[in-house]
Amino acid sequence: MDIQNIERDIVGFLQELIRTPGIAGDLSAVADVVGRRMRSLGFDEVWQDEVGNVIGKRRGSLPGPRLVFDAHMDTVEVGERDAWVHDPFGGEYSQGKIWGRGAADDKGSLAAFTVALARLPREAIRGEVYAVGTVGEELIEGAALETVLDEIHPDGVIIGEPTDCRLGIGHKGRARLVFSIHGKAAHSSSPEVGDNAIDKAVEVIRRVRQIPSVEDPLLGKSVMEPIQLFSSPYPSASTVPYACEVVFDRRMVRGETRQTVLALHESVLQGMDGSTVHIPEVSVPCYTGKKISRQDFHPAWSVDPDSEWVRLALEGLKSAGIPPITYGTPFCTNCSGSAGERGLPTLVFGPGSVHLAHVTDEYAEVSELLHAVRGYMGLAQALGQLKV
Repeated sequence: MDIQNIERDIVGFLQELIRTPGIAGDLSAVADVVGRRMRSLGFDEVWQDEVGNVIGKRRGSLPGPRLVFDAHMDTVEVGERDAWVHDPFGGEYSQGKIWGRGAADDKGSLAAFTVALARLPREAIRGEVYAVGTVGEELIEGAALETVLDEIHPDGVIIGEPTDCRLGIGHKGRARLVFSIHGKAAHSSSPEVGDNAIDKAVEVIRRVRQIPSVEDPLLGKSVMEPIQLFSSPYPSASTVPYACEVVFDRRMVRGETRQTVLALHESVLQGMDGSTVHIPEVSVPCYTGKKISRQDFHPAWSVDPDSEWVRLALEGLKSAGIPPITYGTPFCTNCSGSAGERGLPTLVFGPGSVHLAHVTDEYAEVSELLHAVRGYMGLAQALGQLKV
């Protein structure tokens, strides 16, 4: 590998991405950066689809499978900006690290595999490889990737996310559950006349906490955590709330379905007439003017560790000097769309740690990015041998 030029490419690309902020619905500028870089790196074709995903294609010199490498272009908000030591949109390169929002999640992976696929000699590519930057992943995992899958019909998918350059062969799913709890309004000076919905919400939380976790040998335990609480009326003028809504984030393991998850949690509402639990629909506005809407349920998944797909991937990593380690990824990604919903052969691989995602002073280590470039090259070459 031409390490010096690859480092120049990946540092410059990631810095430009960080210096171009973008959250779901406002990704036009980021998409322009990604498309322009893909063209300058020599991809055969580069285009944007109807929801704004950016797709770069390279054709190999021999027949083979279609492989999609995907990472999302959107990031979460910065949060408390004054708490950042490094400018979240500065792309500062210091201490061997590139600092800024999205460095680890997920612009580092996007830059690494785009450079890796561009730098592979054409004779080292079988079939077709696609570098994809998707929209809206931070809000609805997997939904935007579905438009890419419908267009390309790939034989396999590699999702770039921070895995410490380990090979993820499965990951937890995610669902949002909304408990709508009903009480009775009254003046707060005489609460006994009413039925305080907040008190009932506290009881719901207590009951949910008592539900045992579901165990999974690869993915660990399911997690159920309250993340939002709303009462009505709000703002209140000395009124006992007549309604309350509690939103939970569930991290699911294999075997959990929409039906089983809802049935499990409907039981906690016994004795609370008129109260319900549901999985809401979420919509993501796209910068193209389109809107993506899905139920906020994203299943867990895994691939057979003894499959040809995994065997080839591990051989590719080993040939690139990366330890051939598999594990169950503890967070949710676009894989829920490709593997969880569609059953496509899918893997997760990328530079950096998930513990750097969404944090103040997020960063990516340049040595880890270069490590990932080697890994992506190894994966593309080895998985190109997949029989289709």
